[in-house]
Amino acid sequence: MPLLSCPLDQLSLLRVSGPQGADLLHAQLSQDFQHWPDEQARLAALLNPQGRMLADFIAVRLAPEQIGLLLDASIAAAALQRLRMFVLRLKCTLDDASAQWARYGLLGDTADDYPALLAPPTQPWGVRRLESGALLLRLPQAGSAVRCVLLTERDQAAQAALRAELAVLPALSPSEWALQDIRAGLPHLTAATQQLFVPQMLNFELIGGVNFKKGCYPGQEVVARSQYRGTLKRRMYAVSGPAAMQPGQELVHAADPGQPCGVVVNAAADAAGVWWALAELKIALAEQPGLHLGSAEGPELKLGALPYALTAPD
Repeated sequence: MPLLSCPLDQLSLLRVSGPQGADLLHAQLSQDFQHWPDEQARLAALLNPQGRMLADFIAVRLAPEQIGLLLDASIAAAALQRLRMFVLRLKCTLDDASAQWARYGLLGDTADDYPALLAPPTQPWGVRRLESGALLLRLPQAGSAVRCVLLTERDQAAQAALRAELAVLPALSPSEWALQDIRAGLPHLTAATQQLFVPQMLNFELIGGVNFKKGCYPGQEVVARSQYRGTLKRRMYAVSGPAAMQPGQELVHAADPGQPCGVVVNAAADAAGVWWALAELKIALAEQPGLHLGSAEGPELKLGALPYALTAPD
């Protein structure tokens, strides 16, 4: 397969600028931003005091005192407003830099499909700064494929040439990009799913989105209690079925048809027309047959596989 490319206009890029930007994020998000290598991206969540997720971010250093936060565009304005509430006297500012930074997705069968100019980082969440100043971030991926996000500044002439090269690459559809996230078990909140989940319900601690050794942040007590007291009763799974699925759509199980047993987090169709989704489900029912979309009479769904185990390593 040749290298494929697509614009990621469904994602926004928030920018945190100033010498204390990392301090703000460390105090408000589920991730450690005080011990953060420049060549690494970080997955993190913004929570309400009840531990429910308001937003998820992929954080990357844009410059020595600038941090970019990638997230779904449907929740960008709300997340920006929320984070601004906590700036107070910290020496930092926040804005939406989506108009200044172009976002692209790249997908190849292997790293060899990438030209030398775009040689990807060797590990997931690795970041490489190109000679032009653009940033290449490698994402987790199921199987042997290599998937990256490329961030380029629109007003930089050297990066304009890079964007011109991307324009001639074979196109990857937004639906196929979303499908790659689903296969990788990498969830994204949208406006339809805000405040529905604590991080563990979306396997966030399994994919590197929660640091349990850092200090307090909003919702931290709920997250810690779910982790250490064994109170977690819901997890995220991959499911598939014949009918279209949408974020926020309820799932029902035949064993308990009177109430929902889960929620669709993200969904996309493959080339054969089969719909795939990441869905938050009751653990007790997830692996039993009888899962349906919408109601007990709705289309039946099958449980798929995620590329990681649903139990934390010892």
